[in-house]
Amino acid sequence: MIVTQEEVTSRFFRIGAGGAVAGAIHILTLLLGWYIETDGGVILTLTGYDFIESFLFSIIGGLMAGFSLLTAYFVKRLGAIKAVIGGLTTIGGLLALSSPVYVYVFKILEVNLRGYPDLGFFAAIFTGIIELGIGALILLTPLKKEIVYPVEATTATVYPPPPVEPSASFPPTGRRAATATVAHIDIAEDVEEGVCTICYYPLTSENAVKCSACGALFHRDCIDAWVNLNHFCPSCRAAIYG
Repeated sequence: MIVTQEEVTSRFFRIGAGGAVAGAIHILTLLLGWYIETDGGVILTLTGYDFIESFLFSIIGGLMAGFSLLTAYFVKRLGAIKAVIGGLTTIGGLLALSSPVYVYVFKILEVNLRGYPDLGFFAAIFTGIIELGIGALILLTPLKKEIVYPVEATTATVYPPPPVEPSASFPPTGRRAATATVAHIDIAEDVEEGVCTICYYPLTSENAVKCSACGALFHRDCIDAWVNLNHFCPSCRAAIYG
C-alpha cells in the first residue's frame, strides 16, 4: 500500500507522542520509592530523586522524547524527521533505563545496603524500556519512495469521415447498382413488422428508421451508434450524413 509523505509524517509524530508520554511517566517515578532499606532494623524508603545521578538521567531521558517532537516540527524532510524523533527518543530511552540500573549497581550494591527494590524501581525500568522501544521502532521503519512520472495531458483526435470509394466486395449489380453514394436516415412510417438490420430485434413504428438509399430498417439507437463508428450504411455501404 502506497501512502503519502504527510501520512507517514503523521504516523511518526503519533508514535513519537507515545514515547513522550512514556518519558513523562518515567520522570514521575522519581517520586516513588525505588529501594527499601532494612539495615539496623529501621525501614527506610529511598526515592529516585535521592540520588543525583538517577535524578539527572531520568529528567534528561524523559524530556528527550518530547524535545524530539518539538525539533521535528521545524524539519521538512521525511528522513530527517524520522532520524530526529527516532534518534532522540532512543537516546532518551537509554538514559531513562540507565537511571535505575546505575543506582542499583553503583549506589546500592557497592555499599552493601540491605533491602529490596520497591515499585518505583520497576516502574522506572518499564517506562525506560517502552521509550527505548518506541525510538527503535521509528528508526527501523523503512522508507520507500515511489517515483511518479508526470503524465502529459492528451487531447482526443477527431478523424474525418472516410472518403466514399467504390468497394470491390460489392459489385454494382442488381439492387446495389441503384444505391446512392450518399444517404441519410429517415423515419420509417407505417412499419407493421420487421427486424432491425443491426441487432435483429423486432421494430415498432415508434423507433423504426430507414436508410434513404436502400430502405434498410433499423432502430434509431442502433443506427446512431453504428454511424458514429463507421459512417456508412451497414446494408448498402452508402455514406451517411445527418
